[in-house]
Amino acid sequence: MQEIHFIVQIATATLLGLVCILLARHSRSGLNTWTGIGLTISIFCYIIVESDLVQSVLILRIIVPIGAISIPVLFWLLARSIFDDHFRFRWSLLIWILVLLIPHMNFFVSDFIPWSGFRQVSRIVASLTSFGFVLAGLYTALKTKQGDLVDSRIRFRNIFLVGTAALIGVTLIVEAIPIEQETIIVLQVLQRFAIFAITLYFLLSNFGMRPGFFFKEIPKPKTPSVDDPQLSAKLQSLMEEQKVYKNEGLTIGALAELMNEQEYRLRRLINGQLGFRNFNDYLNQYRVNEACEILSDPAQTRKTILEIAYDLGYQSIGPFNKAFKDLKGTTPTAYRKSQVN
Repeated sequence: MQEIHFIVQIATATLLGLVCILLARHSRSGLNTWTGIGLTISIFCYIIVESDLVQSVLILRIIVPIGAISIPVLFWLLARSIFDDHFRFRWSLLIWILVLLIPHMNFFVSDFIPWSGFRQVSRIVASLTSFGFVLAGLYTALKTKQGDLVDSRIRFRNIFLVGTAALIGVTLIVEAIPIEQETIIVLQVLQRFAIFAITLYFLLSNFGMRPGFFFKEIPKPKTPSVDDPQLSAKLQSLMEEQKVYKNEGLTIGALAELMNEQEYRLRRLINGQLGFRNFNDYLNQYRVNEACEILSDPAQTRKTILEIAYDLGYQSIGPFNKAFKDLKGTTPTAYRKSQVN
């Protein structure tokens, strides 16, 4: 079993290195690429953390464990950067890595703490903290799922993210429970193999790796483009004449049902032809534009911001203020003062 563990470990580490190289070639594409590189490096550190090379070099014994410990935070940042279209990285977010690292530093200070149970308690706190970041990443993916309009991102969310989160979660649980050494080796082999499989899937699905000329390549069926003037006209009528965007809690599924159309065709229309990656952004364009008309109307100055938000389909004032500021660069109150006065 030790030999199998070593082979799977080397294969997985090699594949992760290839992912880093390929992602680095696309480093200009955005924040999600950099967080992907960071997460891949952290997983690589986790794979090699117990190797003889790391254990024999002092600087590696410090850097590599820190990289391995950072996996949950980087997983959370990756989920935010991929699925939250309004996420912006700020250096203050790196404080969360310190939040994660501090509970793991028990091996530095445990000798100075007289309490015998300190190491065990700190290990539990570290596992719970790590698990919290995994749950936060899953929450981001689930929260943004309903309004997502990008087909490739929907598939990526359903397969890769959930699989990765489950793998990290199981790893954290296994490491927190005392298990016999022989059982640990078996679990490590299964874990490394799962990482290898997920990494291979990532390579095949994101970098278009095909058999090439050596094997006969089976052509993939082309996805039919949505170029239906009748569908576009129906959508425009619902939004501009019937103003269904005012319906509270409107989803793309509900809109497709109103149109008596298949949801995937409507999603591809709004994403492919109109250029929106998120359904809420599409709704906010109509809602905020009408809000500007109301706020600019001297006859409606007695109408409060909250009343306007409710009338336009928002369930609370917070999302309305955020959407308005994102699109107009100012708050509804400031916009009204600039227009009416």
